[in-house]
Amino acid sequence: MTKVQVVKVSGVALIICIVALGTPLLAMATLTCCDVKPVLETCACYVKSGGDTVPTDCCYAVLALRDQVMNCSQSRRIACHCLQDAARRQPYINATAYAVVPDKCGVPLPFQFSYSMNCDLL
Repeated sequence: MTKVQVVKVSGVALIICIVALGTPLLAMATLTCCDVKPVLETCACYVKSGGDTVPTDCCYAVLALRDQVMNCSQSRRIACHCLQDAARRQPYINATAYAVVPDKCGVPLPFQFSYSMNCDLL
């Protein structure tokens, strides 16, 4: 291979690496309230009345949310605000049941399901 060919191949490889590394970063930054919606939908019955066990689907949704927010503080803030806004709009939510969902699912989150948490500090 000539020097020119080596430089071209190296340039192409560099571009591929940039694209490959950039894609996950873009994906993390694009979390929206629509991504949080499965948690709200699957946990609705539990946060309304509480109980001994959280539905399995709810816990899977909380786990999926955790995976989406763990590596990006902006995603954590967005998810936190979305959960708070949705909870405030629903008068039937049992605040205690709402707060314990992650713990009862055994899913540690970097924020609480709480009306009072300051999401901007995440």
